[in-house]
Amino acid sequence: MVYEKGEDVEIIIPERMNIAEILIDENVRAGRGEKIAVRCCGDRDLGIPGSEITYWDFMVNTNRAGNALRKTGIDVDDRILMIALDTPEFLYAFFGAIKIGAIPVPVNTMLSPEEYLYYLNDSRAKAVVIHGNLTEKIREILDRAKFLRHVIVIETEKHHAENSWISFQGIMDDASEDLSPLKLSKDAMAFWLYSSGTTGLPKGVVHLQHDMLYSADTYYRHVLNVRESDVCYSVSKLFFAYGLGNSTYGAFRFGAESVLDPGIPDPEKAFRIIEDYRVSILFTVPAFYNRMLGVEDAETRFNTSSLRLCVNAGEALPAVTYHRWRERFGVDILDGIGATELTHIFISNRPGKIKPGTSGIPVPGYELKLVDEEGREVPVGRPGKLLVKGDSIAAFYWEKHEKTKKAFLGEWFDTGDMYVRDEEGFWTHVGRADDLIRTRGLWVSPVEVESALLKHPAVELCAVVQGYDENRVGIVKAFIVLSRDVSPSKELENELRSFLREAGLKGYKIPESFEFVSELPMTATGKIQRYKLRLIEREKAFNSHYEKL
Repeated sequence: MVYEKGEDVEIIIPERMNIAEILIDENVRAGRGEKIAVRCCGDRDLGIPGSEITYWDFMVNTNRAGNALRKTGIDVDDRILMIALDTPEFLYAFFGAIKIGAIPVPVNTMLSPEEYLYYLNDSRAKAVVIHGNLTEKIREILDRAKFLRHVIVIETEKHHAENSWISFQGIMDDASEDLSPLKLSKDAMAFWLYSSGTTGLPKGVVHLQHDMLYSADTYYRHVLNVRESDVCYSVSKLFFAYGLGNSTYGAFRFGAESVLDPGIPDPEKAFRIIEDYRVSILFTVPAFYNRMLGVEDAETRFNTSSLRLCVNAGEALPAVTYHRWRERFGVDILDGIGATELTHIFISNRPGKIKPGTSGIPVPGYELKLVDEEGREVPVGRPGKLLVKGDSIAAFYWEKHEKTKKAFLGEWFDTGDMYVRDEEGFWTHVGRADDLIRTRGLWVSPVEVESALLKHPAVELCAVVQGYDENRVGIVKAFIVLSRDVSPSKELENELRSFLREAGLKGYKIPESFEFVSELPMTATGKIQRYKLRLIEREKAFNSHYEKL
């Protein structure tokens, strides 16, 4: 039987609370009012200046934002869609909404107008808070947003609110800096996030007041040991559950500092931010770690001595990436797995307890088990579907009753991830349930094959998916982005197969088909979208079949 419980920890959750007050106001009451809470590095091209915000400034501006939103007619439980870049204004709007009992709903800033229309209508948002340079993305769909009453624009040096819209800075300037946070039940709604819609429309994940507090007091306290002196920098953005935790409650719960970058992530810029702001904890994803490793002589060109920890989530971190990073920069990467529905990370490697290639061990405060297709628990060493239990699990999917019933199983949540636990107690990700590949009557983990391929110097990125031969029989198919100055060839394909055999992969796991591409489809948060490649392969197989008919 594979069942494991993280260490018991005491987590005190008040019956009535406001998470914004706990994360912001309590720092001021603790004497940290003059301490820096947020530094924004700015972006000249976007017209966003750099800034430095103390905890006192943070509290005052959050109060103003809450009062301003209330004055526009926003009330308890009203949703506010946020299409906002990583700036202090995002934080003011997000936590200002929570202080008055409204529900902020951050979404990806890189979507299409139709996707934003879906979010507006699905959430029934009364207002949208949007950065000025993104307003073109919603202009054409506003007349179809059924419940929207206000467009609130975060103005930049280059983009201002139109006459019919509201200036966020303008209404804040007119608002009082005094605001008593509305204390609600610990089980009241606090914020929503939308899960990725890889198998249908995105789902609104409803989080409660206590979820951030539980995540902070488990993962950030007991795994990362975040302290007041830390400077946290997340390459992953605020609209993503991973980035939201790293840049907000994971830092603010402990009086630490958060560095925000409103621009497009760039590996050279990331190194400059680490050096300039003396970052102590870096958070990003495997694809970005690999891009940073591709920066020549980074270990000598940039001062990274301030780093005490690096963190990975979003996708499993290949062991080869861990070792290359550790060798060049002398800092561990703690790989872990989280989920939008869990608020943050619930399995993680620990400082001093790392097994490269695994997700680690349960975070204190969480319980795990693996089950087969019939729901029976599986033994150690055998893959199974991962279920997790912990008090940061979301309440439900908004107006998705059938999907809620399938995923939220009493106290347990079905992650949809396939895992195996070894004899040492480390948990290894073997893919999403729908990512597993069927070939020759056997199952293949794409993660295992990808990890092996990435050890070859010619491979920069790769994705392994279910492919099909000319008879529509399932095979292992690899999409490869080659390293600089390497050209595709049949000889290279044979070399890669030999390399995988020598690495110990069994014959049925070695790709029968390779396709060399210039890029892989990825989410804004750095996850490879294998499902898009699977769909392409499935469509090609069926089109070929019908052509033969």
